[in-house]
Amino acid sequence: MSSVARLTLPLCFASLAGTTTGLCADLSILPQVAGRGASVPVAITFASHGETVCGIQFDLVVDDSALSLSTVVGEAARGSGKTLYVAQQEPGRTRILITELNQSPTSDGAIVDLFANIAENAVPGSYSIHLQSAIASDAFGKPMAVTMSDGSITVTPTYGNPVSVQGVLNGASLLPGAIAPGEIITIVGSAIGQPAALASTSVSFDGLPAPILYVASNQINAVVPFGIDGRRNSNLQIGSSPSGPITQVSVPVESSAPAIFTRNGSGTGQGTILNQDGTANSTSNPAQRGSSIVLFATGAGQTIPLGTDGLIPTTVLPKPRLPVSVEIGGSNAEILYAGAAPGMVSGILQVTCRVPAGVGTEVSVPLLLRIGETTGPPVTIAVRNTRVQPRPRPLETAVDHTPR
Repeated sequence: MSSVARLTLPLCFASLAGTTTGLCADLSILPQVAGRGASVPVAITFASHGETVCGIQFDLVVDDSALSLSTVVGEAARGSGKTLYVAQQEPGRTRILITELNQSPTSDGAIVDLFANIAENAVPGSYSIHLQSAIASDAFGKPMAVTMSDGSITVTPTYGNPVSVQGVLNGASLLPGAIAPGEIITIVGSAIGQPAALASTSVSFDGLPAPILYVASNQINAVVPFGIDGRRNSNLQIGSSPSGPITQVSVPVESSAPAIFTRNGSGTGQGTILNQDGTANSTSNPAQRGSSIVLFATGAGQTIPLGTDGLIPTTVLPKPRLPVSVEIGGSNAEILYAGAAPGMVSGILQVTCRVPAGVGTEVSVPLLLRIGETTGPPVTIAVRNTRVQPRPRPLETAVDHTPR
């Protein structure tokens, strides 16, 4: 998944030397049943039982001859402002870390959304999704016990659908839902892509070919054709063979589905934002109040002039047909430009706006993008009050540089 990142363990977990205190938080996975070759949505559910848990780490262990896992951040973790980090420890073992630079407690509910991809040649039977090595901490690094309840996938002899509608995700937010014309999407499924034979992999919507940006065995990134504009649903087809498509699924369509790309690719946390000087916005490099910033998003919908699939605009820069607005820290931002990103594939929206003068100065100020009647999920931006003044240079001693 595009959410995969190099795993860095926060300092707060360094104190967890096997000690536990307080009540037990709980991780659990419900059992599922599916056919061979299917991609099955599976939620990892968290229950705090009254504890304040701000960070949690655990391993997922599966039989890699039958199952592979794709992961995105769950709604409970997303709503708590947490970020998902994933690292493959070894075949069949995946390490999950859910944390962020905040002291917000993790809400009860789904903290990780898995896609369990079943191999086409998997032997029918029950396969465990085993939870191991769970550790947690509160906002001050105090360790907590975590109980774990394993899940399972019962594989049936019949074949299942390699893609579910829940596996069609916005490429920026990694959230499922209605798609929009020109939106960059991430499709997660079981053996849907052929990275070694890219030309053999195809994606279409109602027969309209979709430009493909990336292919892996269980993931395809593509751009929704602009031609589906005005439809209520669209039939997504992946791959082709003499006997027909590898898989197909009906997906709802809306006029816009905005989402801002994030720096770590998880769909949450710090947005992919440039400060006025062109440097990346970050907690160590905040934007000044009143300065202009540039953000990058997708899901803006149809454009003026009409969007062209796969176009990389350079001179004529199409603008969204629907109105665009940005809210930073609860205040409306002045829009300076909203349109195609020069040199990037059509489907990426570039918005230049001004940070409101009265916005709070924090490392994680919420930022919202609205296109038409739809508001995308929040990301954060770091903001400072005044421009950092350069330190005065020490008095320099006069040196005679006359050649000798």
